[in-house]
Amino acid sequence: MRQLIYILHLSLASTIVACSGYQKLVKDGTPAEKLEAATKYYQKKDYVRSQMLFEELLGLYYGKSEREEIHYMYAYSYYGTREFLLAGYHFNSFAQTYTLSPKREEASYMAAVCRFNKAMPVELDQAPTKGAIETLQSFINQYPNSQYVSNCNDKIDILRATILEKVYNNAKLYHSLGYYKSAMVACENALEDYPDMVNRNELHYLMVDAAYLYAKNSISKKQKERYNYALDKANIYLSEYGKVSDYSQQIKKIITKSNSAVAELNTIQQG
Repeated sequence: MRQLIYILHLSLASTIVACSGYQKLVKDGTPAEKLEAATKYYQKKDYVRSQMLFEELLGLYYGKSEREEIHYMYAYSYYGTREFLLAGYHFNSFAQTYTLSPKREEASYMAAVCRFNKAMPVELDQAPTKGAIETLQSFINQYPNSQYVSNCNDKIDILRATILEKVYNNAKLYHSLGYYKSAMVACENALEDYPDMVNRNELHYLMVDAAYLYAKNSISKKQKERYNYALDKANIYLSEYGKVSDYSQQIKKIITKSNSAVAELNTIQQG
């Protein structure tokens, strides 16, 4: 126990000395000393302390050649602490400031990677995910021969899969909650906007079923038109997926019930 306490005291003393040394450097160090120390902290992945020094050094070395490397490491220090919003901002700033730098391409790529890392999980709003896709695609367009293109494409595939899952879940949710008109629109938009949509067969079935249930729950003067719409969608389903698909039997039942409902409505109107 005494040995453990002794070790803890030594560790605490070292921390105090180190911190006091760091504070002295921040207060009284020359620009050259601060740059040397910041670089060493950065290389040791002590990004917090290096970051504070780099922030000051950006001003101290304004207009000097060293500033480019300072800016580069400063951006990576934020990436190292997983502050992707700020890291992306500084990578983008680097790319715009040092247009002739050999590191400009890397900085542009890292700005896109930061947006990728800020993309939202599937259960949240996907606007940041779409923004990340646009940024990655913009990088590919700007640097079509870059070594990072393959990685960007992989990231775009991951993000697209998230969006597809979100769209799919939303369409199913509208249907399960009984918002049949919204379900119809969501399913149809998903099928039209995303040719690679997951579970297209199921979404198409849900669109037909939602159309039928929407007609069934409508006021009488709107029912005939809406049943006919459901019949059109049902026949399109059968022509696209055949009569032996996963949902073909349910679709046939919808056709039968819709035809019966239309016939009954016609009888009432004629009477």
